[in-house]
Amino acid sequence: MPVKLNTTYISSALADKLSHISEYPVTSIVAPIGYGKSRAIRWWADHCQKKKSDALILRQTIVTDSLADFWRGFCRNLREWPELEKDMSALGFPADPQARQLMMELLTDALAGKSHDIFYIIDDLHFLPNPAFTSLILFLNDHLPERTHIILLSRNVIFDRAAQMKLGPRLWELNVDDLRLGETDVREYARRSGQLLNIRDVNMLASSTEGWFSMVYLKLRAYTQTGKWPENTTNIYPLIDEVLFRPLTARQREFLVRLGVPDDFTMEEAEFLWPEDDTAALLSQLTEQNAFITCTDGVYRYHNMLRSCARKKYALLPEAEQNATLARLGAWYERTGECCLAAECYEKAGRWDDLLRTVGQDRGLSFGPERLPLMRRWMANCPEECQLRHPRALLVFMLLLFYGRDIPEMRRYHALFQRSMALCTDLSRRERDQLEGEALLRLSFLCFNDISAMSAYHRQIRALIPADRNPWTQGSPSVLMLYHSKSGGLDRENAEMRECMPIYSRVASGHGSGAATIMQAETEFMRGNLTDADILCRQAEEQALEAGEYSIYTAAAVLSARLALYDQPLRGGFPSLDRAADTLRRAHQYRLLTTVELGRGWLSALLGQTEQLPAWLTAEGASMAQVFPLIEPVFQVIVGRVLLAQSQWAQAAARTPRLLRASADARFALCGMYAHLQNAVALMHLGKETATLQALQEAWSLA
Repeated sequence: MPVKLNTTYISSALADKLSHISEYPVTSIVAPIGYGKSRAIRWWADHCQKKKSDALILRQTIVTDSLADFWRGFCRNLREWPELEKDMSALGFPADPQARQLMMELLTDALAGKSHDIFYIIDDLHFLPNPAFTSLILFLNDHLPERTHIILLSRNVIFDRAAQMKLGPRLWELNVDDLRLGETDVREYARRSGQLLNIRDVNMLASSTEGWFSMVYLKLRAYTQTGKWPENTTNIYPLIDEVLFRPLTARQREFLVRLGVPDDFTMEEAEFLWPEDDTAALLSQLTEQNAFITCTDGVYRYHNMLRSCARKKYALLPEAEQNATLARLGAWYERTGECCLAAECYEKAGRWDDLLRTVGQDRGLSFGPERLPLMRRWMANCPEECQLRHPRALLVFMLLLFYGRDIPEMRRYHALFQRSMALCTDLSRRERDQLEGEALLRLSFLCFNDISAMSAYHRQIRALIPADRNPWTQGSPSVLMLYHSKSGGLDRENAEMRECMPIYSRVASGHGSGAATIMQAETEFMRGNLTDADILCRQAEEQALEAGEYSIYTAAAVLSARLALYDQPLRGGFPSLDRAADTLRRAHQYRLLTTVELGRGWLSALLGQTEQLPAWLTAEGASMAQVFPLIEPVFQVIVGRVLLAQSQWAQAAARTPRLLRASADARFALCGMYAHLQNAVALMHLGKETATLQALQEAWSLA
């Protein structure tokens, strides 16, 4: 009987436990490395597909601790629903309650009318120990359609006791005891693989491995190859070397080591990394002989233990050979648009010019604020003379440093950028104008809400092709709150906006269109000139929509809703905000839906309609909300109004000093005025008459 150790064996007890997965919204399989978690779920998936041919089984393997990386992989898995994939990518990882609610709406719409089961398998979850992920799973458990299931595989505990209690009977759990092979299982696995063992060998194998599947497999394979049981079995890694590497030819070993560098690979990637004519043959031979290499949906993956051994051998190769492999892998990632992975490969290979070229070509689209620690490492380790050859990369570094509020280092990198531009004499005039324009735009961020100072930078810009841009308002429901910076200076600020904004919008492809008009409209509204405010508001909306400037359009929708309160305030609802939300959804501007909800919460609080308030705007939920850091004072003003609507007088008063400091630091004069007013209301209800009058006087002075 031929020996076939790659035969998948699942005990009857394990098969029974796996058969219940389709009955639960969430399944967790937790066991140490090598116990066959992935093997078990592959077997289950094959059987599930045979029984339910219409079932959709999606798979994702976690390879980093980044929520952004997880979300990109999640979105790629939604290829069956192209619109949903696009929407989810635009949404970003739903870290706060309102984003999760929107995600749920998108999923529900996409899955409406689907009668078949959908299973989403997430493997190696131990690489992502982030509470935000667990929170997302708990949310999905409460809201997913009935025939949708999540299956989680991890070496470490996934849900703590509180989460297990919350999931309750909706969670199906498998652990190491379910995966462990007993004596009967060892005998049956050996028999199916072509090995007829006597009772003594079965007992020895079961007791020495303690049912650890990987050790059972390796020992059986060693016995098949040599006719003897291996002696040293205290460490599995020498056994992997003895059983899986040594019997191979030198060429097969080299191939196995080279392909262990990426976390997984396709046939096309393998052919790129091993540019010889025997790639397919080698991969076929190794896959047939090795249960530690699997292929699912065209993606090959080493078991973690095999990959670990392969990488140890790779580390023993001459440095030049290691670097050549890493550089080739970096070129593959760059070719497939995985810029961050490409840059990390180039870093390991010491290919700093390639790394900086990749960063510069990406223009920061793949490098959000969460990548700042990585960028700092590159900035620290890359030789300055090399950085001077790549002005585009220096602009990305400047942007990341602004996100990190490291202004001195940002200014230092601007000086480095200027030296770089002087040295890069091969740039065309158009390229030079474009790069210098981007640098000036980044410097203008340092003068935020000093309109003339920002405009001084914008007036120097000769050319600018903006990358995918952030909302001009940073998600604020009010432009006036952002740009009124000095008490008594509002007319001057409006005049500066009218003069300066057209200059910026012209060089920035319409970015900020309508901003000057909506700021004047808000000014007229605050002064009680409602007709003028209404006319200007409508003009701003048209200007913003014509230029695709949805953040200004959203601010106009919020002002329109405020104006409507003076028409029929008790009619209920906010039609202009409903229309805005529909428009933003159609345009895939999901981040701005938070702005719409901020406006809705603000007005509901003003009307005392506490039952209409979004839960995430309450004091408890506010800490979970995700807004741009720049508009945090605006957000906190709205939260303060919600507290007043809920009669949380002491809490509203207690937060006033912090809100005043934040408003002063940001130079948001209107936020400071609102903070004093809210404090006055809270103190009045607390019976503190003298303090109330003082707070009211402060607000009066600012107004």
